[in-house]
Amino acid sequence: MGRFTAFLISRLRQWERPAQVGLLLALVLLAAALLTAALGPASLRVPALTGAFGLLLAVQVIFMWANRHMVTPFTRAQRLYLAEDFTGARQTLEALVAAGKADVRALTLLGNTYRQLGLLDESQESLTKALSLDPADPFPLYGFGRTLLVRGMYAEAEAAFDRALMAGAPAIATIDLGEALYRQGRGEQACSILQANRTAADEPHRALLVDYLLYRMGAGGRPAREQVQAGLPFWLDVARRFQHTPYGQMLAEDVRHMQALTEEI
Repeated sequence: MGRFTAFLISRLRQWERPAQVGLLLALVLLAAALLTAALGPASLRVPALTGAFGLLLAVQVIFMWANRHMVTPFTRAQRLYLAEDFTGARQTLEALVAAGKADVRALTLLGNTYRQLGLLDESQESLTKALSLDPADPFPLYGFGRTLLVRGMYAEAEAAFDRALMAGAPAIATIDLGEALYRQGRGEQACSILQANRTAADEPHRALLVDYLLYRMGAGGRPAREQVQAGLPFWLDVARRFQHTPYGQMLAEDVRHMQALTEEI
């Protein structure tokens, strides 16, 4: 309890002055309203309780407003990553590493960020560090598999995806596993996994990849023009980013074939 109080006081000291004054005033009025409801005449109890309820809401609003900028570096990096500001996310996470404050989550996000920037050596190194801290965490395992996949290390990527799924990774990892198998020329296994997990591809580019690979393996129909147009920009970007890897070169061939499909339909 003492630690929580000390933490709360330290956070309050970081607030802007208007928020501190507003909170103090709201708490004083809240105390007065509660005392009036408990000790005052019966005619004032309902108004006092109504006022106390309004003041509680005011306290919550003050807390939210005062803490609007108080996010952790990891949360800030997450937001930058989701906004596709990978350079900003990298800088934020590298500062955590330099300060010795990077945990498994931060190292995993940094590894994924490096991969988005095409820095595959750095990505693999960061994800390896995350796994050294927790070898059974599905998220660095999945990120590690993605990095190995785009490097063209398909067998190693398959093993990482298998481990990630055994550790509880989301079903989307089955799509990556199917692709790793396909890239190795193991069509029968790839086809079985992709067909069984087609519903896991809940994004346009993922759905396109699944249907395209099944089509190439003779296990599905040709993707529709609209589907290709919706998902193709993502794969164009990936092929460009990793054009120096065997995966990027193989994907570039797939992209050209997808583009040809739209002309044939």
